Amino acid sequence: MNKTGRKRIVVIGHINHDRIWRLTEPLRAGGRIAWSSRETRLGGGGYFTARRLLDLGHDVALLSNLMDDAHGENALAALKEAGFDTTLIARRDGETDFADILLDPTGERTILSSERRLSRTFVLDRAIEADAFYVNAPKLPDTILTSLTRAPLVLSQFPLREGEVRPADIMVGSKADLPGTPIADVWVMARKLATDRLTHLVMTDGPAAISVYDGNTETRVTLGRRVTVRDTIGAGDTFSGSLLHTVLGGKNVVEASQLAGDETTAWLERREKATRFATEKSIS
Repeated sequence: MNKTGRKRIVVIGHINHDRIWRLTEPLRAGGRIAWSSRETRLGGGGYFTARRLLDLGHDVALLSNLMDDAHGENALAALKEAGFDTTLIARRDGETDFADILLDPTGERTILSSERRLSRTFVLDRAIEADAFYVNAPKLPDTILTSLTRAPLVLSQFPLREGEVRPADIMVGSKADLPGTPIADVWVMARKLATDRLTHLVMTDGPAAISVYDGNTETRVTLGRRVTVRDTIGAGDTFSGSLLHTVLGGKNVVEASQLAGDETTAWLERREKATRFATEKSIS
């Protein structure tokens, strides 16, 4: 994917410490499940989207929270070293809560998150400006809402837990989160959240066709090819980052969805290859 001009983008979302358990078999009720490896890495909807935008050459500011313990300190240092603008990250008292992710051999994942971590709110002392905003949060303070209202482009993730109204031009969701719901009904829900500013709803479906809906017409976007990988964590967030980048580059939402979907497929393949190489190296 070609890089567009460098843009100032603010990403509003959580930065998680993901503890990933690679299981040797699928979960089943009452079963005893073995795991083959365990690793901890930075993750979360905010992080993966921001990482993709940073890799595509943008000036990315993370508006998020980190705890003031050693895990938070190490994460902040890593983000600064990677090149993120971390001036909008709030530090909070307390210990870091890890998100445990159970990953079975088919790539199916189960995420365990504490209620305390999910309820963290975002802090911003004044309205800010940027070329674009990405939002992955259910609740937002007035300073952020004011910033979004003034922004030329806002892409929001469809909030699944008690989402509050936020102005957005494009809303991205997953069909897996709303199984069996007609896209026209999802549009009604999205329009209530994103206001009448909403122009497009983009619904992903894993490797299957992406649906792009403008309130009247659904356009289905088929990816160039499918890929089977053991780890799909962060794929949807990476897609959102690629979509925002491509729209900023001047493509319409349908074209941008096609390009973002194919690029996410390539991203998954690159990560799978790197993971296998690292595993084989550690064994040898």
